[in-house]
Amino acid sequence: MKKGLKIAAITVGVIIILMLLLPFAFQGKIADIVKTEGNKMLNAQFDFKKLNISLFRNFPQASVTLEDFWLKGTGEFANDTLVQAGEVTAAINLFSLFGDSGYDISKIFIEDTKLHAIVLPDGQVNWDIMKPDMTATDETPVAEEEESSPFKVKLQRFVIKNMNLIYDDQQGKMYADIRDFNAICAGDLGSERTTLKLEAETKSLTYKMNGIPFLTNANISAKMDVDADLANNKYTLKDNTIRLNAIQAGIDGWVALKDPAIDMDLKLNTNDIGFKEILSLIPAIYATEFSSLKTDGTATLTATAKGILQGDTVPAFNIDMQVKNTMFRYPALPAGVDQINISANVQNPGGNIDLTTVDINPFSFRLANNPFSLTANVKTPISDPDFKAEAKGILNLGMIKQVYPLEEMELNGTIDADMQMSGRLSSIEKEEYERIQASGTIGLTGMKLKMKDMPDVEIKKSLFTFTPKYLQLSETTVNVGKNDITADSRFENYIGYVLKGSTLKGNLNIRSNYFNLNDFITASADEASTSEAASTDSAATAATSIVEVPRNIDFQMDANLKQVLFDKMSFNNMNGKLVVKDGKVDMKNLSMNTMGGNVVMNGYYSTANVKKPELKAGFKLSNIGFAQAYKELDMVQKMAPIFENLKGNFSGSINVLTDLDATMSPVLNTIQGDGSLSTRDLSLSGVKAIDQIADAVKQPSLKDMKVKDMTLDFTIKDGRVETKPFDIKMGDYTLNLSGSTGLDQTIDYSGKVKLPASVGNISKLMTLDLKIGGSFISPKVSVDTKSMANQAVEAVADEAISKLGQKLGLDSAATANKDSIKQKVTEKAAEKALDFLKKKLK
Repeated sequence: MKKGLKIAAITVGVIIILMLLLPFAFQGKIADIVKTEGNKMLNAQFDFKKLNISLFRNFPQASVTLEDFWLKGTGEFANDTLVQAGEVTAAINLFSLFGDSGYDISKIFIEDTKLHAIVLPDGQVNWDIMKPDMTATDETPVAEEEESSPFKVKLQRFVIKNMNLIYDDQQGKMYADIRDFNAICAGDLGSERTTLKLEAETKSLTYKMNGIPFLTNANISAKMDVDADLANNKYTLKDNTIRLNAIQAGIDGWVALKDPAIDMDLKLNTNDIGFKEILSLIPAIYATEFSSLKTDGTATLTATAKGILQGDTVPAFNIDMQVKNTMFRYPALPAGVDQINISANVQNPGGNIDLTTVDINPFSFRLANNPFSLTANVKTPISDPDFKAEAKGILNLGMIKQVYPLEEMELNGTIDADMQMSGRLSSIEKEEYERIQASGTIGLTGMKLKMKDMPDVEIKKSLFTFTPKYLQLSETTVNVGKNDITADSRFENYIGYVLKGSTLKGNLNIRSNYFNLNDFITASADEASTSEAASTDSAATAATSIVEVPRNIDFQMDANLKQVLFDKMSFNNMNGKLVVKDGKVDMKNLSMNTMGGNVVMNGYYSTANVKKPELKAGFKLSNIGFAQAYKELDMVQKMAPIFENLKGNFSGSINVLTDLDATMSPVLNTIQGDGSLSTRDLSLSGVKAIDQIADAVKQPSLKDMKVKDMTLDFTIKDGRVETKPFDIKMGDYTLNLSGSTGLDQTIDYSGKVKLPASVGNISKLMTLDLKIGGSFISPKVSVDTKSMANQAVEAVADEAISKLGQKLGLDSAATANKDSIKQKVTEKAAEKALDFLKKKLK
């Protein structure tokens, strides 16, 4: 017995040791295979930090885990991360590791994953990363191709934990944001037919189409059994439950995948849905004390879809919601909303998507005894929207707090609407305004909004007037905290802009006494930092702080702003014209007082490529303070920190072309430009490089020198500011400088100091040549003795060579040959010059 137990213990021990050691034997082999196969299949960049193998995690199967896996596209999508996964685990048949016939994968687990799917306006997608099969031929059997891969997928379980997904369809103008998605799919996917058991939930789903939010932070879950005919790609729904917020329903029918089409026959079962469940679709209501909400009245919701979905072809579908004489009320509040009636229908007989009709007649309710009603109808929404809409009623904003818990918010004011419009979009595009009916007004009076940690907002009076040709905004003043802005405008093609996103044209006049942009940028930055934590792509997050110029706006704007604050800068009396068109703002003669002087700007700011905004501008500068420019402009601090200690003003012009980063600051290594600056009264005291030059020529008084009438021409290229030669008069000395400074604040300058007569006869032969290097923080000034010696030689005329040779101690035979004398003169002149300078500069 003891012997048997001992043998058993040894056997178990050996097995455990083998299970610990075997993974290390195969780890490198499988890592190489994963990368090799990935490179064969993918036209993309991918990698992972670590590959682990465990025989315990899914025993008796081996677990292969990739940690910190990422996948990026190429070309247009080279900077976009398609997949970023914290952990991807595959369960592999243990015995398949010992052969060469391939590895059987039965389970896949994906955790902490971010997906970002993008469709560009031209239809390119970032998930089209599979390489075309260049090796397959007509003679190559499919079975043989499949056998060539070392991986065989016989999936029985697929698990997703904590996935965030963004779908950004810029062509179809659809956007979906899914957060905290978890799912389990179980079944024998290696067989021809199986029953799939699916469970899935997402805590937050936001869906927008054409910028209109259809779902916001919706909580969705599903649990269903699906009869999967994998051989024919047909999936029949059996027992299932789907929940959207408080709406719980089932779906009957089937879906068949017939590449590239999808065939379906589906029906939504909603027997248990009431008005309260429908109210859960409103995020503000579902998120606030929803369980205590009281409702009354009847409501029904039905939906069906049958037919083919392919391209612009859609199945016959019908979505219908009826709400009759309902109400809702929070028990803790004094009033509710009643007389709610909704009749909404969206349908298509099947075929062209343009046959879709949308009908809302009515959507009406009563708030604080004030009735409000809206009706709308849209036909042929794709080709030529045929629309009809009407809104009438009064909304007392001050009564909202009596029917809805506003918590830390105060809201007052009145909206009075009475407007009607109908017609076809083509009539507006053809300027056949007689075919359009549009009249009425929407007015806002006495609006005040107070929220915690937000500046108060006040609008005393505003009025929109509707006509077939234009929408007129009367003079409206908006106060946000201390900020005020007054605007009046006239917008054309406003109906086409709303219905189809076509270009909105108009004139806009804006005036302000005080406008602090930092108040709004700080709020945007806070929102951006909040979204960054949950964003699936850092580039997308960065873009949130960029001010994007809409492509479908064509505005002529006149601005008259008395005081504007931005970052550390203050602008006074800002006046000029702005033209907003095609994703670009053209600035024409935009004049402003700033940095102690005046600036006139002409140029443009463009977000045609929103990932790489561009600024091109010409600045005319008058009496700008050196120190103020350093203090207020980060670009000056990085490219010309010498300004910090300069005392005086400058004028001139600068032309700049640069990319901008996510904080709207110039990307310094992309700056290209040129300019010319001049100053008439400049103090150089405190400038380290000048102090070192003064020390070099033994003239301490030069450290407190003032310069008059200096002109500096420069170019900016490849991250360096290069100046053309310019003179600085330093008492009896004249300093000529030229060179460049870099983004890293390095200095590469050469200088020539014209020596005055007071230093002796040597001043007739040479200037003092300097090299200025190091950095602005620690400049280094050195004497260029070689160049000085060459100057001495060049200064010698042919007729004086013999005389100079004698003075330098050369014999008569040497002076007879002028060519040879130059070499000897160079040597002797350098010696004499260095001897002189050493004595003079001690």
